[in-house]
Parts: sequence; C-alpha cells; structure tokens
Amino acid sequence: MTTTFPVIASILSPHALIEQILPGFGVGNVVECKFYSGGFNHTYRVRTADGSTYYLRAYRLQWRTLADIQYELDVLQHLHQKGFPAVRPLPYQDGAPFCAVPAPEGKRYLALFSEAPGPEITYDHEPQTVARRYGQAVAQMHNALDDFSSPHPRFHKNIPHFIDLPLRNIAPFLSHRPSDWEFLQQFAETLRQRILAMPDEALEQGFCHGDLQGYHANLAPDGTLTFFDFDCGGYGYRAYDLAVFLWCCRLEDAPGRWEPFLQGYRETRPINDLDVQAIPLFTCARYLWHMGVHTQNSPDWGVGFLNDGYFDTHLQRLRDAQADYLADERIGMP
Repeated sequence: MTTTFPVIASILSPHALIEQILPGFGVGNVVECKFYSGGFNHTYRVRTADGSTYYLRAYRLQWRTLADIQYELDVLQHLHQKGFPAVRPLPYQDGAPFCAVPAPEGKRYLALFSEAPGPEITYDHEPQTVARRYGQAVAQMHNALDDFSSPHPRFHKNIPHFIDLPLRNIAPFLSHRPSDWEFLQQFAETLRQRILAMPDEALEQGFCHGDLQGYHANLAPDGTLTFFDFDCGGYGYRAYDLAVFLWCCRLEDAPGRWEPFLQGYRETRPINDLDVQAIPLFTCARYLWHMGVHTQNSPDWGVGFLNDGYFDTHLQRLRDAQADYLADERIGMP
C-alpha cells in the first residue's frame, strides 16, 4: 500500500500550525499551540510571546461548508463594527478572515479568533442576577444584529432544521425500538403542527446565535459579557434563541434562572406575547435537534455513546417536555 489511507477526520499537527499557518495571521511570535477541544470543530489554544491568547478553529469537513463559515465570520465582523462584545476573527495574510489547508480528508478551513476576556460565566453565586444580566446581553446582541446581512448562504433555523433533519439522523438508531420511534414521530408531528399553527409572519425572525444555553460568554472584570462560538447560528426564529436558555435551565434543574433571564431581555428589547408563547415549542425543538446533532455527527464522534442508555435518557426528556408543553391544544407558557 503506497498511498495514504483515507480518513474522515484528522487532527491537525499543532507544530505544523505554528510553522506553516499561524505566521500568516500576523500575531507575532507564537510560543504555544495546543489542541484544546474537539466536538463540532477542532479548537487550538494559541499563545504568543507577548502574553496574548487566541483560539484557532479548524472546521470539520463534513460539518460546515465554506459559505457557512463565511456567513459566521460576517456575523462576528458585523458585531465588531457595532461595538458589541464578541470575539472577532483575525485576517489572514491575504486579507480574508480564514485560510485553508490540504488535510488528508480534504480541504479544511481555519479561522483565528481573539480571546474573550475573563473566565466563562458561572451561576455559582447570585444565579438570578447573572441570568438577568445574561438576558440583557442577549437582547443587546439581537439589537446589534437586526440589520445584519451576508452574501453567503447558510442554513436556516426552521422546521427542516429542527425536525426533518433530526428525524432522518435518529431513525437508524431506533430501528430496534419501534415503539420509541413511533413516539418520536408523533412528538415531531405534533410539534410541527403547533409551530405551523402560529402566524409565521408575526414571529420575530433574524440572526440567532443558536446556542445561548446561558454560557458561551466570558465575564470580564468590568462586568462585560463577551460572547463566542457562533458555529450553530443562523437566520431563524428569535424565540428559539431564548428557548435554548430555557432548555438548559431544565437540563440543569435550575428553573429559577428563567424568569430573571426573560426579565433582563425585556428590559433591553421588546418581545411580543406570541414570541413568548412560542418559546415552549422551540424548547421542544431544541430537544429534538440535540438528539439529531449527536446522531448526525456519529461518523466522526463514534456510535458507542448512542446506546440504549442514551436514548432512554433523551427520550424521557422528550416525554417530560411533551407533558409540560404539548399535552393540550393551547400553546403552553414556559
């Protein structure tokens, strides 16, 4: 065998990144580049001789297209121009906010981001105060993004994204659990009909971060929240951005955070009653999307964790959400 064996997801060499890629970003003498985290993409922590820290993201080949990446970087450039605190991409030597490398599996795109100052937000102390501040910051983000546009196409956060794609990805994993698959289909269809029953034109739409769980923001000493990781963002229902916070409150058994968060948002940006009523529906959509994104990425992440225990846990969460938000014909309030 004389050729390189095919791969589906490689880990780029930190040493090679220091030698061949990072000089092109013009950040000075790089003294450290370490593989920091995997997941949706691969992230490297970069440190320079002057004490600065940056994060290099290597997008996975099967996860994001070049247009997807360009759209995300356009969002961050827009927020920077608006003065909203979010990480920003640094330009490569050709002026573009990304570069490409010929990885074994194909062309990989890389972007270098500034560091968000301070530690990641925590709810260990005064959680209601923190949640209210987070809600205010999310509202400020939406304000800054109201006039955002990009020439690059990207997926929309809509019914196909929340329901159809997850169902296709989950289906093979429930072939031996027909009753659970039937429940999942019924759950999805009920959710679809409830969303379609709402007047679409009355629901606010715009760019959504897509993963505002209450985290993905660092807290600076002066109290500024700087947001990062817009990889799941796209144009869609603004109620979904708020629903992700409620979803995380449920996961962490922290219901006391929800009302302060919503109060903080409303203090900074108006939200109509219909959008508030839609939040439980998009919370249900988030549960379905979450299962779908795990199964979708199993070729790179592995299938070992997608066992019966996983589906027992996640299907129970769907049943709990159904009982709370889809049990009758009315649109439930969170």
